[in-house]
Amino acid sequence: NIAQRGAAASTAILLEGDRKAPRFAGAAEALAEPDTQLRLFGKPEIVGRRRMGVALALAASIDEARAKARRSAACVRVVD
Repeated sequence: NIAQRGAAASTAILLEGDRKAPRFAGAAEALAEPDTQLRLFGKPEIVGRRRMGVALALAASIDEARAKARRSAACVRVVD
């Protein structure tokens, strides 16, 4: 069943570096706004630039949802 819940957007979480078993920080900040979600893929390593997840957002308009998803994705980072 597919239900329409309003304007929605997603933004890729692109991270850079050369790391095995990366750990993430910033999830609490990324989820601070209402109607946001994260999907972290659990990939075993980062080599160069890699898509490691997506930030999802709902809002009153598509432009607002895009902005919210971008803000959420920008909060996620790799920690040493």
